[in-house]
Amino acid sequence: LGEDALTEILARLPCRSLARFQCVSTSWRRIISSDYLRRRLPLITSGVLYHDGPRGGGGDDGARRAYTYARAPDGGGGVAEAGDMGFFPRHDSSTIIDGCNGLLLYYASRPTAFHVVNPTTRRWAALPAPRARTLLSVLAFDPCASPHYKVVCFTGWLPRGATMEVFDSERGAWRDHEVDFGLDTDTMSATMHYFGGALHVLAYSSHVVRVDLDTMDCAVTALPAPVSCRARAGHCRGRLRFASSDGTRLRIWELKDAGASEWALKHEIGVNDVVPGGSSQAITFLFMAFHPEREVVYLWSPWKLLAFDMVERRVEEEWMFGSEKEGAHLIQIWLFPFSRHLANALA
Repeated sequence: LGEDALTEILARLPCRSLARFQCVSTSWRRIISSDYLRRRLPLITSGVLYHDGPRGGGGDDGARRAYTYARAPDGGGGVAEAGDMGFFPRHDSSTIIDGCNGLLLYYASRPTAFHVVNPTTRRWAALPAPRARTLLSVLAFDPCASPHYKVVCFTGWLPRGATMEVFDSERGAWRDHEVDFGLDTDTMSATMHYFGGALHVLAYSSHVVRVDLDTMDCAVTALPAPVSCRARAGHCRGRLRFASSDGTRLRIWELKDAGASEWALKHEIGVNDVVPGGSSQAITFLFMAFHPEREVVYLWSPWKLLAFDMVERRVEEEWMFGSEKEGAHLIQIWLFPFSRHLANALA
């Protein structure tokens, strides 16, 4: 077979088979590892991190939450647990504070330390301590662009901006920065999304601020609807999207022109779309994430995770957490492509 025909065949195989077929020959390994084939492949899966251990009280159990990493297997159905996070570095008081495209940001307060954790490869890297007290921390990582990551720590607030320390894993050091949001700092929320080298921060009552992590320049764009605790920003097919939900109805806009703050309403779904015949009083759902390439969104409805196709207006896949997980608290969802970049991350 020629390489073009072989690539077409390989692109239709499950990821497990592709991993095995890298051992067939050096030419197959080169084709399977190529960026062209990676772009043709679907996402591996969606991942969920939750804890179902003690969430309050004192003592050792309260300080060390029982985190579990779960992955949604091919074909739907139940959730395949990838085990508890027992390989995490242990500290007296610690928690997971952020996740981005398959990596997790883990913080210990005694002693003060940041770690970046890769639950897929079960590896982690300790970061040097930041020089200033941290008020808010965010992880920035794009496995398709680079195996390196950044950790952004907001260390102080200014009337219209903030002071920050940014750790770059490629340099292995923290750097101080000062940013001007272009809005009063009191309007900034803690809801952030990383994409394309920039943080996108939702701001009350209806703006999104883009912070370029290379230049530290900020740009403000007006949103089509007010920001609430259920609002989220994300990207699909390279375009910024904004999701606003009241728990029973979800509206999704796409940014057409950032300079003119021009948005287009792409989709609107309700409880009856997700659960035909369902009662809006009895059923609610939370928006979790956009699929980066398809018109699919991920929703959380107790106690299950749904992949909803907004074009076909139907639930594409459903993963049950089961009644035994009634005490579970959902923390994070991420999506990542078939790629060695995630395995090559330093964490």
